[in-house]
Amino acid sequence: MTGRRLLLILMLLVGLVFLAIAGFLIINSQDTAPSTANGGPQLPVDVTGISEGIEAITQGGGATESELVGVVVSLQTVPRGWPMTEAELALDDRPRSQLGPNVITDTAEVIGLYARTDIFQGETLTRDKLVRDPRQIGREDYGPSSLIPSGWLAASVPMDRLNSVAYGLEPGDTIDIMLTFAFSQVDQEFQTLLQNSATFVLETADEEGNISRTVVVLDPYGRFEQLPTGDVAHVAPSESQRPLPVAMILQNARVIQVGAWTPPAPVLTPTPMPGASAEEGAETPTPEAGVQPTPTPRPPDVVVVALPPQQQLFLKYAVENSANIDYALRGPGDGQLYNVQNVDLNYLLQQFGMIPPDGIEYVISPNIAPTPVGNFDVNPGNNQTPGDDSSNQ
Repeated sequence: MTGRRLLLILMLLVGLVFLAIAGFLIINSQDTAPSTANGGPQLPVDVTGISEGIEAITQGGGATESELVGVVVSLQTVPRGWPMTEAELALDDRPRSQLGPNVITDTAEVIGLYARTDIFQGETLTRDKLVRDPRQIGREDYGPSSLIPSGWLAASVPMDRLNSVAYGLEPGDTIDIMLTFAFSQVDQEFQTLLQNSATFVLETADEEGNISRTVVVLDPYGRFEQLPTGDVAHVAPSESQRPLPVAMILQNARVIQVGAWTPPAPVLTPTPMPGASAEEGAETPTPEAGVQPTPTPRPPDVVVVALPPQQQLFLKYAVENSANIDYALRGPGDGQLYNVQNVDLNYLLQQFGMIPPDGIEYVISPNIAPTPVGNFDVNPGNNQTPGDDSSNQ
């Protein structure tokens, strides 16, 4: 009994010791925390940067993120020269800090403009990537190729004052090309124009039996007819063969360039002269020179037009076969295709009900007056063509 009681007393003492130690630790921790927060020893802290940051945040309204701005972006990739419509445009939010000075924020400002360069899908549109006049793309950046529609070809054809709507064609215009071919009859074997020529060898014999040969050439050959008197006569045409004109049209061609292509002149910068005696900042004296007359530019004699490949090849065939070419100017936005019939003499007779009289003695001949040459005065009475010496009589 005595040993068991002693063991219980020892266990009780050990428990009291543990309780005392735990209580001491708890009380010590409670006393240390308030002293550190309420006047205990603290490390020195530099609050200058913190106060400036707090002031900057207060002045900026407390925003920590960059402001978002709605900008115009392209919904799809478009090539240069593409006319921008509402279908290719959308608004997207971008951080203001990442935007340049020429960013466009209104789609209405873009509609109707043309892409100066290739614009990719999702790209932010800026004013320097668009132009209002598509001709600027050809003149300044990429040459005439920027005005050629996709899938078309451009080639040069001759022009003059009469067939070019009095020099009224401009790059970007839509025109129709009227072609007139002259059909003439040819010999199917020789592939030469009719009438053919014929060569005859005539043999004659004199009283002594000597034979002589004579070569006779009939050009044109014509034909032999028996006259009412029974004699045979050679009938030949009095003029060369008259070709039969046939007119047709190529519709919706695009004018790419009028006249010869002139690259834009480079920007010239003044070159400093070494050892100049003039003071810095002083104006350089310009040497006096005589007034040079402004040269009169020659009117354009060539125009570049764009057409689909098949029509462009047909136009090349017309030029190389000396077809008569005229250009008809269309109105803005007129892209309609018309059902047009080719025009020849049969068309005139059928369309207008023309019935030529039997045994007609007259035909319509082209009356093209030659262009007068020489010096002309404002007074019509003083005009005189070369070779006219009536004034000396």
